[in-house]
Amino acid sequence: MIESKLISKALFTDKNVKSVNKLKVLAGIEHIASMNQTHSDKVSFAKSSQIYDSDGIYTEIPKLGLVVQTADCMPILLSDKKRIGAIHSGWRGLEKNIVKKAIKKFDVNQLSISIGPHAQSCCYEVKKDVKKHFNDYTELRDGMFFLNMSQVLKDLSKEEGFQIEVSSICTICNNSYNSYRKNKTTKRQFGVIWR
Repeated sequence: MIESKLISKALFTDKNVKSVNKLKVLAGIEHIASMNQTHSDKVSFAKSSQIYDSDGIYTEIPKLGLVVQTADCMPILLSDKKRIGAIHSGWRGLEKNIVKKAIKKFDVNQLSISIGPHAQSCCYEVKKDVKKHFNDYTELRDGMFFLNMSQVLKDLSKEEGFQIEVSSICTICNNSYNSYRKNKTTKRQFGVIWR
């Protein structure tokens, strides 16, 4: 389990936390909203404990935790003085600008963003169809392209002025994490934020 250093009530689990109920106990919360994630750019306001058809949710309702599930994509947690948010983003979400759309719901001058373990450029090989969207964020090694997803958001933080922290843990090469890229698993780890 990794606690955010930037956001006081935010954490990322490894593959040992297998259920939302265990997650609730860890975070000490009763009510959570989560997402039916489809690699979209949809960001929904979470007003109650339910599953939203989106890849981003945000709320200002006290004691409502927000959950994102990942297995190589970036689990992104957001917080300003008034609202909290959770985003699921892989390369498709980045290409569709889901984070840019989500931060419009926040006070960017007070915004902190924490990114948990995800596929890192050490292991995240992509083909030319993906590389063409991220020319500045891919590295050529041994004739293969490797994508650095989180650098896109680090650069966005410089443009927009929000604070950011990024985990250096790669879900592909660290066996403590579920990785779809490694073995097509249906299991996920969690990111959770609450007030």
